[in-house]
Amino acid sequence: MIFFVSSSGHCTFDCQYCIVNPIVKHQPSLNYSDLDYLLNYFNGQKSFFAFSGSGDFFAGYPRSERLLSRLLERDVEVALDTNASILQDFKELSSAQLEKIRYINLTMHYHQIKEKKLQQRWIDNTQYFLKKRSDQVFPDYIMSPSLMNEWFEALQFYKDNIFAATGKKILMVRDIKNPFNTEQENYFQKLSNDFDDMIEGKHMEDFSKTFSDHEVICPAGQQYFRIWNDGRVQGCPNLPDAAEIFDNGNLKQRNLRVQQQPFVCTTPNFCDCRVIGDLGKMKIKH
Repeated sequence: MIFFVSSSGHCTFDCQYCIVNPIVKHQPSLNYSDLDYLLNYFNGQKSFFAFSGSGDFFAGYPRSERLLSRLLERDVEVALDTNASILQDFKELSSAQLEKIRYINLTMHYHQIKEKKLQQRWIDNTQYFLKKRSDQVFPDYIMSPSLMNEWFEALQFYKDNIFAATGKKILMVRDIKNPFNTEQENYFQKLSNDFDDMIEGKHMEDFSKTFSDHEVICPAGQQYFRIWNDGRVQGCPNLPDAAEIFDNGNLKQRNLRVQQQPFVCTTPNFCDCRVIGDLGKMKIKH
């Protein structure tokens, strides 16, 4: 089972390049009892949770909830998005629980880190993530044109405090909401050369190429679900014309509906599609 879970509806930061519009703040969150209901509904089938979306997973629940550590006691694997400002119960995880974390997307929101004076906390938390799960941690920095005056400072901050201590490289990610002009593109290329020793790569998401020119047989609503902060469950959030097909209930209302058959899709162009494909659940229709 694959669950793409919108992180929390909470975030400790308020980034101007956030892909969520309007930026989600202090919305209802999923708790462990919601996830417990979900896992029990599927009767113990092994599950993959991708916590990503409108916020930072670690910001969405109190430490006393121990949501991550309790979830990792189950037969699951997990991918996380974090801005590394909060660790929650991560330090409590056993070696066996840590092995179930397959991917940590760790974004350095340098402007917010500096503005909130969280530099040392961010350094300590990032180094701890790397100490415990280095091969599964993938740091990135979003190169937003509106913050071009900080690009050098941000990359130097990472080089001095993370790369120098751990050797972990960072991915330069283009701001998908704001394309570069010629000056910004030239500066982007210059910095990628200047910091070449610590740059993992230059990146801009293009999910449209994942299944280019193919129809696919998708497990949306059957083995794959997008779950929102307020408990809504959708087999697919990307096809509004099929909203009735993909209305799969609500966890908080303890109401879940599952499709009996996979779905034939002609537009597999989204980040969810890539996750499903990477996990081997998306089949090309021949």
